Amino acid sequence: MRARFIRNLLILCISVAFAQKANAQDAYRVYIEPDGWSIGTDIGTTDLWGNVGTQSVLDHYTNSHYTDKMCFMGGLFGRYSIHPALAVRMMLNYGVLYATDQWNEDKATVAGNVLLEGSDPVQRYLREQNAKDQTVEGSLIFEITPFRMNPTSRAAHRRGQLVFMAGVGVFHFTPYSTAGNGSTYVKTYDLDLEGQGWGGAYPKQYSLWQPAIPLGLGWKWDIGQHLNLGIEYMYRYTFTKYLDGVSGKYVDPRAFYSHMSPQQAALAESVADKEQYFNNQVPNTAGNLRGNPGNDSYSTITITFYYKVLSHQHEWWHL
Repeated sequence: MRARFIRNLLILCISVAFAQKANAQDAYRVYIEPDGWSIGTDIGTTDLWGNVGTQSVLDHYTNSHYTDKMCFMGGLFGRYSIHPALAVRMMLNYGVLYATDQWNEDKATVAGNVLLEGSDPVQRYLREQNAKDQTVEGSLIFEITPFRMNPTSRAAHRRGQLVFMAGVGVFHFTPYSTAGNGSTYVKTYDLDLEGQGWGGAYPKQYSLWQPAIPLGLGWKWDIGQHLNLGIEYMYRYTFTKYLDGVSGKYVDPRAFYSHMSPQQAALAESVADKEQYFNNQVPNTAGNLRGNPGNDSYSTITITFYYKVLSHQHEWWHL
């Protein structure tokens, strides 16, 4: 009788212990996401990387004018988790990109005196160009969460996780710039500021639809079983050099009048060469470099928030 009681008691204790362990594991495992869909949103600041603006990344972020005209991008995305370490995200974003040569003022001037004549910051500062783009982008992004490669590891169950991102995308941009020393922005695509599409030795016309390669790094926090909050830096490498409308050489102002109406030609002339309006300079000579012929890019620093639908509760990777 006593032996049977002890045996039953041991069985009960072992069963309770295993049940508690299973419950603890289930509670501990709540932040590992099963395969399934999520819906989310993202919003953050944008940066345009091209000829207009500073040459140095440090100068870009630390100059005294950087926060004068902050621009933003945001949108919606659907996300499918294939494995705790791998997800695919489909994104649609809208935003504005912006850059200005005024960001070089700190390095180009001291107490109002222009220094280091001929240096890159001075040349950019005197050029006085600016650029703004209204941008719509769609992208397919692959997310890799490296510490969840092994879902049974302790690191996989931490709420905070490092995330790497890479993918493909396409975007449409509408470029703007100011005319002369004014503050009103005008569309620049049809102004052919460097003679695009005129034939001969002039550059070819570019398309407003362009492919991009997004690359990113982020950190995400599982707030609960369904909610996730993150911060991300996403860089888009593009295949166009005209995001900021500056790439090649100055054209002879008279050429604008040969290819456009007088009103449009006058507008193009005032946008293409602003130096004469700000610095009492003579117009730049045709053939002088207006910018460097390298591809432009843009980036975002965003906050993301998404809701996990958890359509599949079964953790198939434990089979």
